Amino acid sequence: MKLLNKKENDNPSFIFNCEKIIQNRINLWNPTDIFITRIDNWFDGKWMNFAGTEMHAISFWNFDDILTIPPFHPNRVESSDFYQKATEQYVKRENPKTLHIYQESKNNLKRYISEFTNDGLFVWYSGNSKINDVGTLMCYFVRESEYQPFYITLSGKKDWNVSQTKGILIKDVQSILESSEFIINRN
Repeated sequence: MKLLNKKENDNPSFIFNCEKIIQNRINLWNPTDIFITRIDNWFDGKWMNFAGTEMHAISFWNFDDILTIPPFHPNRVESSDFYQKATEQYVKRENPKTLHIYQESKNNLKRYISEFTNDGLFVWYSGNSKINDVGTLMCYFVRESEYQPFYITLSGKKDWNVSQTKGILIKDVQSILESSEFIINRN
C-alpha cells in the first residue's frame, strides 16, 4: 500500500525508503488509524516532541506521558491523508479532525495526540528531497497511554540511508532499509 504523495521535487529513493520504514511500523504495531502529513521542506530533529512556544520566547517539548501535535504552520503542510483499518486493509477516509490549524503556538500546548486517536500512527515526512539531498521522516505511535515517537534523517550523500535518528536506533532503521521483505511499485 503506497501512502506517500511523490512530487517532482522528491527523490524517488527517499520516498521508497520512507515507505519501507512506515510499512514496517504498520506491520509491527497494526494501528487502527494512520495519519500521513507531507511537510513542504526538510525539518530537523528538534521537531520531535516539540509542543509549541509561549510569548514567542519560551519553547516547550513533550514528556513521555503526554504528546501533542507538532505545531507545523498550516502553510508548510502540502498534504494530509487519513487511513482507517477496515477488516484487514486500510481505507482512505476524510480526516475527522484537521491536524495543523491556524492558531497561536501557545494554543498547541493543549492539542494532545490522544484527542485524535487512541490507536494510531502519525507520520510526517519532508518534501523537496531531490533539491536538498536530504529528507526527514517523523512518526508518533500512540496506543491508549503508550507513546513511541521517532525521527529519522535520510541522506542522498549516503545513498538515501540513515544519517541521524532520535527515538529509534540507526541499526534498526538500516535493517529495515536493507530488508527484501518489502516490495512496492516505485512509480
